[in-house]
Amino acid sequence: MPVPSASALRRATSVLLLSALIWGAMIPVLAHLAQHYDKWLLALLRYLLGMPVLWLAMLGPKRPAAMPKPLHPGQLLQLGAAMAGFSVFYTFGVAHAHPATAAIVLMCGPIWATILAWLMLGTGTPPGFTLTLVLVVAGGVLVVLGAPGRTFGGSGLRGGEILLVIAQLCWSWYSIRAQQWLADRGQIALSALTSTVASVLLGLVCLAVWATIGIDWPTEVPSAVDLGMMAWVGLLGVAVAIVLWNVGVSMVGVAVASLFSNSAPVFAIGVAALMGVEPTWLQLVGGGVVMAGIAQLQLRQMRRVKR
Repeated sequence: MPVPSASALRRATSVLLLSALIWGAMIPVLAHLAQHYDKWLLALLRYLLGMPVLWLAMLGPKRPAAMPKPLHPGQLLQLGAAMAGFSVFYTFGVAHAHPATAAIVLMCGPIWATILAWLMLGTGTPPGFTLTLVLVVAGGVLVVLGAPGRTFGGSGLRGGEILLVIAQLCWSWYSIRAQQWLADRGQIALSALTSTVASVLLGLVCLAVWATIGIDWPTEVPSAVDLGMMAWVGLLGVAVAIVLWNVGVSMVGVAVASLFSNSAPVFAIGVAALMGVEPTWLQLVGGGVVMAGIAQLQLRQMRRVKR
């Protein structure tokens, strides 16, 4: 991938940090909703609520000047399957892993993204990337280890960790192939098309789960607060965050973009603090390490393009 311009780097930094902020803020919100509603229903509901917003957003921006390539149903199915696969593997992975080890595995996401991008595209990484990779992974682990009330009794490998790695590989694969196959349609159309296919596939998965192990349907009408949280998760967590992510990937590639995803738990700390959960000093240190790692890479990139 060619070196982005200074303006593209600034824009990529903004959209990727904003997507991380949204996904980070979703963590305590989803944790609250998961206490009252089936996690499978929540996973499907996110896409169902976000999908109409994406299609409405397509009416706003101008269409691409050049005629996009014809849609290939097989490619759309693969992209939707990768998105749905991420949700399914993530759900099972978290359910069958100790929370501490699961969170640490998720913090290693940039490593898997970098390896996959190299295997699929054969592209190198910008100067300073390795240092940033070490910093964001180490800082993310500190954030996890410093979580208030975190206990490690019974931690260790339980089998779900490999599912979490597969989930991250699904998301990175989607991010790469979506740009290769659908970028000429614009990032909003790309996100709307793939999210729609993923919604249909997730619906089929939920039907299968319902028919086998069962789904816990709500027994009471959701409160106004819960409905607001669900709408917020769908509007921002899917409709807005996925578009922002795809825009960022289109400018700097999935390897660099994945580094920003480790700042999501940092933003989650801030949201949790607003909800009355004070961060620990280890979380603050870890958050500072993550943001410092991202900052040094972007500053190095900015100096590089100004030469």
